[in-house]
Amino acid sequence: MADRVMVFIDGSNLDMATHEAFRRRVNPVKVANKLVSGRRLMRINYYESPLLPEINQNSFNDQQSFFQALRKSSPFVEIRYGRRVKRDKGYTCPHCSQPFTKTSYGQKGVDVLITFDLITLATMNAYDVAILVAGDQDFVCPVCEVRMMNKYVENAFTGTAWAKALKDVTDKHTLLDETFLSDCWQ
Repeated sequence: MADRVMVFIDGSNLDMATHEAFRRRVNPVKVANKLVSGRRLMRINYYESPLLPEINQNSFNDQQSFFQALRKSSPFVEIRYGRRVKRDKGYTCPHCSQPFTKTSYGQKGVDVLITFDLITLATMNAYDVAILVAGDQDFVCPVCEVRMMNKYVENAFTGTAWAKALKDVTDKHTLLDETFLSDCWQ
């Protein structure tokens, strides 16, 4: 029986890293299928926080279209949602010394959701192999926990935003470079 594989993709992290490294967007389903490489795909979990329509309706619509295209591209795709939170940060103008506030809306809960799914699904014996497409060092402990459950953990990410500590605790790691991604662009 072939290994049952689940792919866990930190969507925003992957999108930002590939944009920074290559100035292009990848198709996450193509990346996942290439990483699975003929093994038995159980699910591709794509994690992202929805944009807020009241902040930018066009960006929200574009993201919703992207989510819909992801769902249509494979019956194995599930989109798992974090949330957006308002963050106000105070600054001082370097020219006039006047204070001002800049508001942004950052994602929250995505890493926790990925961690929850990695561990919960391993506990439920839903997979034999987890492929984590993320570069964040915060995943070191969850990966170690899953490996202690005798699950094989692979990690893939770009070289520019990949924590060495994460690579070091996985069974296999794959560099998402121009060569690997050559047939995975949007």
